[in-house]
Amino acid sequence: MPDSGLERACQVGERLRECIAAEPFQVGGEARLKVTASVGVATLEQPQASLEALFKRADQALYVAKRGGRNRVVADAA
Repeated sequence: MPDSGLERACQVGERLRECIAAEPFQVGGEARLKVTASVGVATLEQPQASLEALFKRADQALYVAKRGGRNRVVADAA
């Protein structure tokens, strides 16, 4: 999300998480499956930081969300 700060990115992540959890997914004929999402968010705070470092921080935040009980948004502001 170009030109978005950490707060805005977390808001978007939270909206996505809520939308995914709001409605069960239809599987086959009658089966309905409840699905949730964990989201890891990071921002590129320093221009010299690499995209690899950005993705690594977002991935770390995702695993913190999963360890914290899942179905949540966690940000890495470092």
